[in-house]
Amino acid sequence: MSGSRKDRPGYRALLEAAEVGAFDVLLIDDLSRLSRDHIESAQVIRRLKYAGVRVIGVSDGTDTARDGYKLETGLRGLMSELYLDDLAKKTHRGLKGQALDGYSAGGQPYGYRSTSDGKGWRRHVFEDEARWVRYVFERYAAGASPRQIADELNARGVPSARGGFWAHSALYPDNKMLGMLGNPIYAGQQVWNRTEWTKDPATGRRRRTIRPRSDWVIVDSPELRIVDEATWTAVEARIKAMRLGTAQRQRLGRGAGGRKPKYLFSGLLVCGVCGGAYVMQDQRRYGCATHKDRGAAACGNELKVRRATVEKELLANVKMMLLSETAYRTFEQETRKLLESFQPDPAAAKARLAKAGRERDNILTAIRAGIITPTTKQALLDAEDAVACAHDELRLIEQYEPSQMLPRAREIYRDLVDRLESVEDVASAREALRDLIGQVRLIPENGTLTAEIQSAGLAGALKITLVAGEGTKQGEKTK
Repeated sequence: MSGSRKDRPGYRALLEAAEVGAFDVLLIDDLSRLSRDHIESAQVIRRLKYAGVRVIGVSDGTDTARDGYKLETGLRGLMSELYLDDLAKKTHRGLKGQALDGYSAGGQPYGYRSTSDGKGWRRHVFEDEARWVRYVFERYAAGASPRQIADELNARGVPSARGGFWAHSALYPDNKMLGMLGNPIYAGQQVWNRTEWTKDPATGRRRRTIRPRSDWVIVDSPELRIVDEATWTAVEARIKAMRLGTAQRQRLGRGAGGRKPKYLFSGLLVCGVCGGAYVMQDQRRYGCATHKDRGAAACGNELKVRRATVEKELLANVKMMLLSETAYRTFEQETRKLLESFQPDPAAAKARLAKAGRERDNILTAIRAGIITPTTKQALLDAEDAVACAHDELRLIEQYEPSQMLPRAREIYRDLVDRLESVEDVASAREALRDLIGQVRLIPENGTLTAEIQSAGLAGALKITLVAGEGTKQGEKTK
């Protein structure tokens, strides 16, 4: 694993051991063995010093017990990071030379194998897979959707590039043109250096981005063509037409994409057959995402259920659980703990009120002295608001009495439960439901779906029958 990463298991274990005092001295060959990120290197040295650990570099002479170690470790950390940058450039330059000579300089696309000639690896067409590449292109050119094609491949038992089931996302090109139908190698062009990986400095996660077209290395390789020119052109034209239609719908406010789930049970429903997510498949109904994207061979659960049915039936039963005496007692106990743990501080509130008053008085004094600026009026209004807020806070603290609030707890609780479906903050409500009920398994049984809830936050379990399909009847069974 790269020394620039801070999620290395051994590295994390070392830091945890240092924090509990498991050792006093850390011997390393040189500072680059600890980290090749100069910021992380400085931070870990600081953490180890705080934990009382002395760091010694055997070959480079680093010693954090010596005066001036900060300058030394800082320079060595920066040099280690620059070494990685230089190594990456040299590697990239070598791969570019391989790509320009027609050798493979990246992954192995479906439909090809590579053999070495002593100088590098050259791709050649692998006919056992190439025939399925032609099948995909011909079916798409004929009007089939990527989901239909993936379903057909899975039904025929054709293994994907990774040996599992096909998904539509492996076929249709995304905005980075990654996907079989957008890969120009099938038209006899090898393209290298189209994308690059960049690391988010905050999370450490890598993200794939498109390089400028001027950086791409394009090599004509007619011997690698699998798809004929007419089929390739027809597929390109259909992809462009589909994207144009999507862009027009987005401009009209339909299908904007990239939105967070906006329904109460989105993200909580899973298929009881394959374990995949149950997602909105049109404007009204939930269905198994695996069945939709990969076909019946990947998951045979084709039942869909109306969102209105899910919300009505599940909410009715969840409310029944929440309004039980056991659930209310849990709420009351937690409320009592919260109220008892809250210690109002009238002295601090009085101090905040006095400070706000002084700031307001200072502004008034400046105004009387003729010091008036374009922001004076707003500053005075803000100061007045601060004084009013401080007054309200002090009044509430002086009136605070936990014993007067607990008698209304049941009324407050019932009101919260009754308004569950009309809550405005859907995201927060959904997370609360996740904590209470966990995931909901939807299991197909004789043309209906049975929703199983193994409550994580409440005692007991539920089984609810949901009428699937287009019918409007809704059934309910609880245990």
